[in-house]
Amino acid sequence: MFKTKRPLLVVFFLAALLLYTAFAVLLFYPHHQSLVSYKRLFPLEAIIASAGVFILCRRWVLSFFASLIGGAVYGFGTYATSFLCFHPLAGVVYALIPWTFIPAVFFYRLTNLDKLNKKIISALLVFLSIIFIFAAFQFFVKNYFYPIPVQTNLQLRALLGIIAPTGVKQDIFAPGFYHVCIAGLIMGLGVLIETRRIGVIFLFLITSLAAFYKPILNVPPVIWESIPVLICSVIIATGLETIVLAGAGDGRWLLTTVAILLTLSIINIFITDHHTIIPLSAGLFGMGIASVLSIYFIAESNRSWHLARKFILYAPAMIDVIVSTKQNIDMIF
Repeated sequence: MFKTKRPLLVVFFLAALLLYTAFAVLLFYPHHQSLVSYKRLFPLEAIIASAGVFILCRRWVLSFFASLIGGAVYGFGTYATSFLCFHPLAGVVYALIPWTFIPAVFFYRLTNLDKLNKKIISALLVFLSIIFIFAAFQFFVKNYFYPIPVQTNLQLRALLGIIAPTGVKQDIFAPGFYHVCIAGLIMGLGVLIETRRIGVIFLFLITSLAAFYKPILNVPPVIWESIPVLICSVIIATGLETIVLAGAGDGRWLLTTVAILLTLSIINIFITDHHTIIPLSAGLFGMGIASVLSIYFIAESNRSWHLARKFILYAPAMIDVIVSTKQNIDMIF
């Protein structure tokens, strides 16, 4: 089984890498005059970060496009663009974090141990990521170098990035997941809870709390938020695929997702400064609502229409990521 799947992963990875590269060129080339010296690392960091999450997504997600979007949310999302406001080496750490999780995620393929021992060893391998973060910033401190101020922690106002990912300040590390992708986050969280992924939930909570806390061993607290953002990116990929595969029995989940998107859209109108009747974020939320509702009607009609479902959801999600990321990057440069 391992030998038959491996070539497919390589092929899909190379395809994703090419698409992420094209995306980075599209977003950063208009600002190439501002990308001087070490700032030339910014596009490369986005590609590396996205590709790492793409590989992680393939552990649980069969859909190439859902995995592609999950990677893009991490590598080009609102939180990722905040690193563009600081020294590029801070972004290098962020970009490499997904790769440090690969041993923990794919260890099961390399051994014939029983299920319990696999879980224990995989859980221990998660500490590689924690050690990597500590080691990186200890190295920076030893060389009297601080790519991010040590006291920088996550602020409650940064959470508005979830509602208005294109309307928050770019340097506050807002953990936003754009608009259409929130639908995947909602459905993915439902899957996470239903499958009782206690370890993932625990890691999410601990690192989220650490992001609000004070520095530990000279690690800026906000860096710990990279892990919850990573987890959410994988959850988004899982949720998007779940929406595409939804059946008639999943109607209440789809309608709940629509209701939450509608609520976020309305809130966004009131909290975002905008110069048009309908702000960009509200319009993109509306696109997500239309996509999920369309799939709901298809599912309730007992139609498969698998290709149509993919187009209805993945195309708006990609448009959302491209439009939103471009706006955020344009605001920085």
